[in-house]
Amino acid sequence: MNEPFLDGYLPYVLRRADQVLSAPFYQLLTQHGVQRSEWRVLAVLREHDSISMTDLTTTALSPQPTVSHAVARLAERGLVQRFRGTHDKRLWFVACTESGRALADKLVLEAHHTETEALSGASIHDISGLVEELNSLHTKLADSLVAQS
Repeated sequence: MNEPFLDGYLPYVLRRADQVLSAPFYQLLTQHGVQRSEWRVLAVLREHDSISMTDLTTTALSPQPTVSHAVARLAERGLVQRFRGTHDKRLWFVACTESGRALADKLVLEAHHTETEALSGASIHDISGLVEELNSLHTKLADSLVAQS
């Protein structure tokens, strides 16, 4: 038998934790008629007045076609608006409408609530320390990739 790999492989462990932690919130998204890709777009737009499609794709951690389709669906529902850049007409930008921001705010509250419920057995210090460590790890990995290119 091979030596166990997956339980010690950080990307797998993170994804497995993500699936369990996110499942209750994904059910709430379904109740609101919001797809996961749309949620990621709304969450990013909630933190920016407007953002280019390129930056939105990167920040939403989704492929460009997925983000483009999510933005189109959200625009059809009046939750976001798209517009061309003022300096470079080739660039497209996206921003939340008032109703999009209201929905994003509501979903963020629900995300916090479901996260708090799911993690109720863990100490707040443990969780905030883990988040801090993961953010630090991300920064180090990103800096390392930049240095290599």
